[in-house]
Amino acid sequence: MKKTISLIVIFIVAFALFTVYNMPASVALQLLGKQLPPSLQIGAVSGTLWQGQVSEIRASNIQLNNVRWKIEAPALLLGNMQGNVRFGSVKDKSDISGRGNFTLGLVDQSIWLSDTSVRFSVEQAMSQVTLPLPVKAKGRVLLDIDNYHSGAPYCEALKGEIRSPGIAVEGLTGWFDIGQLGGELSCKSGDIAVLVDPDNRLGLQADAVLADNFQFRVAGNIKPEASLPKEVHDAVKFLGRPDSEGRYPVNL
Repeated sequence: MKKTISLIVIFIVAFALFTVYNMPASVALQLLGKQLPPSLQIGAVSGTLWQGQVSEIRASNIQLNNVRWKIEAPALLLGNMQGNVRFGSVKDKSDISGRGNFTLGLVDQSIWLSDTSVRFSVEQAMSQVTLPLPVKAKGRVLLDIDNYHSGAPYCEALKGEIRSPGIAVEGLTGWFDIGQLGGELSCKSGDIAVLVDPDNRLGLQADAVLADNFQFRVAGNIKPEASLPKEVHDAVKFLGRPDSEGRYPVNL
């Protein structure tokens, strides 16, 4: 009798594990149901919970296309969800593309990222911030994260960089190149901080911080190269009075 009961229990557990392991991603999405934010729009889903694909994911005005993921089931035994994700096409410059390895703590809800990269356009980045002056620019933004660990409000550890190899700005007489911009990423008292590399044509030296409640602050100064168009030099005058070295304050 005990042997029979043991076999039945083993069968039920094995069947349950088999069912979960082969659960279609679409079914898992339906089970989540109301737990997902109402503003999140999800396209066609295929594959399983452990390895699948979504045609598109849209939140507000950000859209990720062709999202693919793979989850390592054994990590669940340690209370973590671990895997990797890829999205978009690197060849399509209008696409937000990227890849990365992630670990989600199911108990403490912590997030770890490693070997992560994201590519998007300058236009897409500018649509997320409010600038003191209307600017139309184009180019690519490259975000590379060596490692990241979530914390309050945003991070406990962060190492990486963000850069744009070449930015073009539209002026009164057409488009002109302002060169590259970039900076090192780190954590500062739980905020995400960017220390801008001062080696740029704008002569921009600044610290940028993403603080609690998505408060974005930039503090520094700017002194454009003399070779840049006159309209650039005229525009920075709206930032305030220059110091003794001709640098204009940047406080956003």
